Amino acid sequence: MSVLSRYLLRNYFLIFSLVLPGLIGVYLLIEVFERLDDFIEANAPMSSALAYFFLSIPKILYELTPLAVLLAGLLGIMLLSRHMELLAMRSLGVKPWKMILPLLLAAFFLSTILLILKALYIPKATERAESIFQVEVKKRPPKGMVKGNTLFFRGDNSIWNTELGSPDAKRLKNVQWFSFDDNYAITQLAAAAEATYTENKWTFRHGLLKLRMDEGHGYSTRAFESLELDLAETPEDFVSVETPPEQMDMISLWRNVQRLKKSGYSAREQETVFWGQILYPFLGCSLLLVGLTITMFKERGGLSLGLGLGVVIGFAAWVAWSLALTLGKTGTVPPFLAPWMVHLVLITTGYVLMRRLRF
Repeated sequence: MSVLSRYLLRNYFLIFSLVLPGLIGVYLLIEVFERLDDFIEANAPMSSALAYFFLSIPKILYELTPLAVLLAGLLGIMLLSRHMELLAMRSLGVKPWKMILPLLLAAFFLSTILLILKALYIPKATERAESIFQVEVKKRPPKGMVKGNTLFFRGDNSIWNTELGSPDAKRLKNVQWFSFDDNYAITQLAAAAEATYTENKWTFRHGLLKLRMDEGHGYSTRAFESLELDLAETPEDFVSVETPPEQMDMISLWRNVQRLKKSGYSAREQETVFWGQILYPFLGCSLLLVGLTITMFKERGGLSLGLGLGVVIGFAAWVAWSLALTLGKTGTVPPFLAPWMVHLVLITTGYVLMRRLRF
């Protein structure tokens, strides 16, 4: 590694170590102002509030690292320009790519670490933080959970154990439904190959019904081909306990995509989110390529210019990223291509601008 590369990388990581905590601190401060009143009004213990804000940091880290990667590079180049070092490098005939490449490699290294954190840790912390907020503040203890494709749900004096047959939960497979009294003694049990929800009723098909006889003298059992039950639980109740695609870990999300495709349902939204989770950490690399080439067109500059340019580029990229994911979720473009669109536009723009640089 050349002396120039070591010098650039040292400055880059130093600035990055200052920028990222600063961005996280500002974001977290806004989050505290927005959420703290909710915890106070709900009389939640302060330990729960502290745990919630602490567990929110990984999600904030994931969202802001690409911007921090961009700002660290721009501020580093602006500092070189401010102290005439960039002009000196131009005078010595240092090619632009020799300054840009080390910073891009550093950005790629940081993005890879962020991707690993997203795959292994960030979803778990986010899920735990959301659980604290729902239970301690909203007073909504979880009624169920989805593990793989199996749903466990506790309703009004009832328990469901079933597999989701459709994304909207209006079709269930391998259904087991229990009804119990205040003493938790089973009053009814229905087991069926499938159940569908139409006209505000559940229709169980190909199963067995077990009923407790009067005064608790045993149970009666009969088979049925079709059985209509007017139950309090609706498909919306089941869907509400399923983790949103944005909060799922990559492995679970990919399995969900494969399950939906195997069942013959559209998985555009889940697949778009999956590829977005993989490519978002590397958005900082593409942004940095564009930002550095634009910055190097100026012979002199300052920190305010680098900061302002970074915010403008970052905001524009955020808008474009949101639009691209929306196009993927709606099927306008293929889910795999949707997040790549932003990267391709940024990389192409950066390459064209770098070709026009003349030192």
